[in-house]
Amino acid sequence: MQNESDLKLKKQKEFLIKFCYFGVIIGTTIIIIKVLGSILTPFLIAFIIAAILNPLIKFSCKKLHINRAIISILFVLTFYTVASFIIILIGAKLLVLLQSLFTTLPQFFTTYFEPYIRDTFTHFEKLFLSLDPNVISALEESSSSLISTLGNFVSKFSTMVVSYVSGFATTIPAIFLKTVITIIVTFFITIDFEKIINFIKRQLPESASKPIKESKKFITTTLFKCLLSYVLILSITFTEIAIGLTILQIPNAILIAVVIAIFDILPVLGTGGIMIPWAIIALLYGNYTIGIGVAVLYIIITIIRNIIEPKLVGQQVGLHPVVTLISMFVGLHFLGFIGMLGLPITIALLRYLNDKGIVKIFK
Repeated sequence: MQNESDLKLKKQKEFLIKFCYFGVIIGTTIIIIKVLGSILTPFLIAFIIAAILNPLIKFSCKKLHINRAIISILFVLTFYTVASFIIILIGAKLLVLLQSLFTTLPQFFTTYFEPYIRDTFTHFEKLFLSLDPNVISALEESSSSLISTLGNFVSKFSTMVVSYVSGFATTIPAIFLKTVITIIVTFFITIDFEKIINFIKRQLPESASKPIKESKKFITTTLFKCLLSYVLILSITFTEIAIGLTILQIPNAILIAVVIAIFDILPVLGTGGIMIPWAIIALLYGNYTIGIGVAVLYIIITIIRNIIEPKLVGQQVGLHPVVTLISMFVGLHFLGFIGMLGLPITIALLRYLNDKGIVKIFK
């Protein structure tokens, strides 16, 4: 009996030690990312780009028999030229669109929204004409107060957004400096990528070679599967939007569905960034069929996505949908979009290594 009690106590101690050990590792990782994230970002991006380009560079060197340094410089220049063109083109159009939208927002409020509120309160006044004059007076005061409050909010919000968009120009020097550092570091890492990897391997103990090899294999496969999952999710979203807009007889329904589905990639705004304002504007213009239809379509899309996303991603990374959902939420809270994707993959990796017997965490 004493032996069983000692064994149980020993297992509890082992569990607590492991829990504290991994808790410290996770906590330290989060703190490092929070504190040093912005400093290390250029080097991390450069390393990732170098890793992506390395297979192409190796293949080109083998086939063309040209010095690796020359091939690396050509590939890096091509990559950043194409990436810069795409980012500048999309970024410039997006900034102009946002600035134009929020500049005209107060005028839109005054022209369409304010009369709607006044008409609503006038309608209530007519309904309550038989009531005490004090009640009617209170309604009039409430109407004026609400319009004034909303008007001030819209004006302040628009001014804040326009200032933020305009003030974005002040961050351009810092962004430019980080970009230059990233490009320069990419050149050096890409040229000596194989040497850097071999150097890192030599510094690691032999006992770590198997976990690293298995981790690389799992992460590469899992990232590809996750990418396929999100392509499937976006395809489902596109299909839902296309069908919904076609039923509502919206012109260019397919093209609009493509734009909204692409917009759904954004982690914060998503489909709601387009569909919610669209529904509100349609209702304010009195187009209740389109307004209600778009709102209902958005609700359906949101419900379906919240159901299928944890299941699809969970199946690909080998986690239960509930665990996937919790890890995505926690990762998003602490580390943003990267954490939302990274934490489920990290937990799945630990489970994979545990099942392989490389580490012992779970039973």
